[in-house]
Amino acid sequence: MKVQNTSISTRDTLLQSGLALVALKGLRGLTVRELAAHAQVNLGSFVYHFRNRDAFLAELVEIWYQPIYDQLRETSEATGEASALIRLQAALGNLIDFVSVNAAFISHLFADAFAGEVAAQQFLLNLPYRHPQIIYHLLQDAQTENSIVEGSVLHLMIFIMTAVGMPMLLAGEVMQGCTWLPMDVQKIRDLMRDPAAAKQRLAWALIGIQRSSNSRVTKDLYE
Repeated sequence: MKVQNTSISTRDTLLQSGLALVALKGLRGLTVRELAAHAQVNLGSFVYHFRNRDAFLAELVEIWYQPIYDQLRETSEATGEASALIRLQAALGNLIDFVSVNAAFISHLFADAFAGEVAAQQFLLNLPYRHPQIIYHLLQDAQTENSIVEGSVLHLMIFIMTAVGMPMLLAGEVMQGCTWLPMDVQKIRDLMRDPAAAKQRLAWALIGIQRSSNSRVTKDLYE
């Protein structure tokens, strides 16, 4: 389906078309000619607004990522009576929803980086200083408030992300076309990519790192 260039600017039309195409084939599969045709604009308009393909892709990835980053930052900085543990769980829940909706885009992004796409490589190189830092500091705050166990914050973060996010990414795209898998394995794949199941895994993971006096926090949210 082509993006109709009517009430929005040519620049925004190109970006919307880019998001749609990249979700299907990744950055590495996007050509400027195909993009212009999809957006129903001429090639000169693309050059006028973005200069070149790399600049376009760099901006495209930022537009895709910025909303979830802003949401996570807002959640982490929420004032009131919410503890760091509650804010951590809320932020990770937001992240689960984002990964669920954008699994194909995320999977392509890693493949794009391996394929040599500069925009994907630069984005991934800068990523550790963005939302992972938010999660890291929330874990630190939860330790400070004595909600979770002591230990390496980085190790705790790796534990949570591999228990929750990694299965979603693997099942959401890598295993998507594996229709030849036995039915029992397909059921496992469906659980791996289901956001509700991921939030249940998150609850279990957080219960596992909480101090015993706080263990009802996540149980009550998901039982």
